[in-house]
Amino acid sequence: MRRLLLLCALVLAAGTLIDPAGAQDAEKPVLTVHIHGDNTVYDEAAGRTEVTGNVRILAYTNDPDGPRLAIRADTVHYDMRGQILDAQGSILMRTDRGAFTGEDLHFDLRADEMRLTNATASVDISREDGQVLRGYFYGDEIKSEAGSQFVIINGMITPCDSPYKPDVGAGASRIVYNSTTGKATVYRGKLHLLGVAIPLLPKFSFKTGTNGTKGAGLDFSIPGYSGYDGLYLPFQYAFTGPDSLWLGTLSGRLGTRSDFRGVASLVRSDPEYDLGIYASRHEYMTDDISHRLTISRLPEVKYVRHFDMGEPDDDWETGISLGRFHERDDRPDTAMRSDERLSVWADYTCNLQQKEKRDGTWWGAMVTQNFYGRGIRFRDLSVETGIGGRLSDDLSGSLTLTRHHVDGQSPFLFDDVDIEAEAYATLGWKMSHRWAFYSDGRYDLKRSSLRDYTLELSRRSRYLTWSLGYDFSDKSIGLRVDINGLTGGTDPPDTEPVVSEEQIQLTPEWVHEGAIVDMQ
Repeated sequence: MRRLLLLCALVLAAGTLIDPAGAQDAEKPVLTVHIHGDNTVYDEAAGRTEVTGNVRILAYTNDPDGPRLAIRADTVHYDMRGQILDAQGSILMRTDRGAFTGEDLHFDLRADEMRLTNATASVDISREDGQVLRGYFYGDEIKSEAGSQFVIINGMITPCDSPYKPDVGAGASRIVYNSTTGKATVYRGKLHLLGVAIPLLPKFSFKTGTNGTKGAGLDFSIPGYSGYDGLYLPFQYAFTGPDSLWLGTLSGRLGTRSDFRGVASLVRSDPEYDLGIYASRHEYMTDDISHRLTISRLPEVKYVRHFDMGEPDDDWETGISLGRFHERDDRPDTAMRSDERLSVWADYTCNLQQKEKRDGTWWGAMVTQNFYGRGIRFRDLSVETGIGGRLSDDLSGSLTLTRHHVDGQSPFLFDDVDIEAEAYATLGWKMSHRWAFYSDGRYDLKRSSLRDYTLELSRRSRYLTWSLGYDFSDKSIGLRVDINGLTGGTDPPDTEPVVSEEQIQLTPEWVHEGAIVDMQ
């Protein structure tokens, strides 16, 4: 029984490593534990147990969807009186969601503390398209203290399966996270890019809502540069917790050439409807392809109702919004335009997924009626149809035709119609395993002119995709870097977990009559 309690604690500790915010079952499941080793020595007087030589431990429950845990080590020592477990030598640990390796594993069950040295981990995340994105962690030490504080020493998180000069990754000399308060502190953080470590802030803290508690979350993205903002830092702040019925966020951008701009929202989502309150300052929008607008909403309330049409790939919704807007464009000597707007609309799309993937056929229609405080009205009835797919093994494209029927006028440029009859085409060419070309463009059928287009040439390495593009509307050339599997719609790299199926098993195929089997 003592050995069983030991393994129960081991399962709970490893579960905390993988999913610290995981929910506990209402009923305690039946736990099965298999233990095997070449030699077992039990000192009853000292209250110590030692298992040496090819030590294997497997733990699982009677829930077929429940987690499994498998551990291999050279030696395991257990002090029953002090309730301390130590495992040494080429430790391998694997669960259904991740794998770990290390040199020394130490559990103080009484103090509820754990430490794994020279640690490596890989965690698999399933994507909607069925592919698996695998992330890696490398660190000198992982510690769990007092059951709620998680500490990473000299750690790195990266999609690369090697810690030496990774293509991209994020690291820190020390990360401290408290699951009770939701506070995380990062010391001497670094961004790793193409083997170069770029120092970030020496120390910063943020809070997140976890374990059903309300909290705030602050996320900073990588700084960037644009002709409008100069050097900028984007961020997003969540001021509601995961148990709240409302999702409250503040996203914005701080730039050296522009004033602060951002959007605050409070949204409640349901399978049948979305209700949101939005306030913004200096949102960027585009008028007539090439003119930059800044929009401020003070505020806007929006309600969207979703309908089940019986067909899984058809989408039907109606909505209403009411708000006050301020608009200014980048033309010289232009006054600010301000007014209230009440907008109602209905939208139907057949084969929505095919439209989003540009693969197959789709069609749809949308009608929008706007009423403004000045007493004027504006209506837009648009219909569209499209087709897309592979033209060959390496060539794909799509064509969408859209026709707008407008009536009345709008005091704002951002909700006017720039092109009444348009053809929008995309073309993708996979020239080789590494190189690809993409372009899209809009053609004004009424004016018989090309209004907008982009050209992009990309080169893929194992972990990164570099893209050089030209944007006609901005008259600019840009360089973009995507992390494969994370951004830009790229496929994840082919990598292996740190512990393979051959090294350790999550099924009791190795159990034989000499193994110790404990059951609860």
